[in-house]
Amino acid sequence: MSISVSSSLENYLKVILQLQEAGNAARITDLAERLSVAKSSANQAVKLLKDQGLVKHEKYGQLELTERGSALAREISKRHEVLMSFLVDVLKVDLATAENDACLMEHAISPATMEKLSSYVEQQLGYPLEEAQRSGEKAKSGMKILKRLDAVLPGTRAKVVKLTSKGALGHRLMEMGIMPGTEILVEAYAPMGDPIEIKVRGYSLALRKAEASNVLVELIL
Repeated sequence: MSISVSSSLENYLKVILQLQEAGNAARITDLAERLSVAKSSANQAVKLLKDQGLVKHEKYGQLELTERGSALAREISKRHEVLMSFLVDVLKVDLATAENDACLMEHAISPATMEKLSSYVEQQLGYPLEEAQRSGEKAKSGMKILKRLDAVLPGTRAKVVKLTSKGALGHRLMEMGIMPGTEILVEAYAPMGDPIEIKVRGYSLALRKAEASNVLVELIL
């Protein structure tokens, strides 16, 4: 059955998913802080999501996405990632502007347009965009799962495939030991999701999400 959710509620689903994938508990206060809204507004939004069977929530407890809620949240996140790739990697829009525009566009774009845009971005970048990956999902034999480093879950090992930044940032990343062929372990995300803690070449370092978005990796399953 098709689920109709407002753009505001879609943002709540996306943030709950982000918190869960970063290994953090999702609570009303977390949503209010991340979305810059009052706790009463976040509480009302969660009630609406719960009524639609998209989240589970006990009073004063943690929030948990249902199977339907998780599927919808991942679809929204996928749209956001495709739009970010288009704006940043293809059009070369700065990250702050791209983030704001992607958040506005992801709620209005049709599935048909999104499918064509995704194919176009893949064609321009020369590698496939990673589809939303469910927890514990295994790749088919011989299939490579490629992601931007800023979208990799904690506890995941990956191998650097390509640095998409060729300027000063690219040189800085290589100076830190992040170069094609290097294995990386994503250890954790900071409480607010930025920076990302990774281990590379035997030592740990903190990498801003804006920097990590320039690193294309292959997941090691």
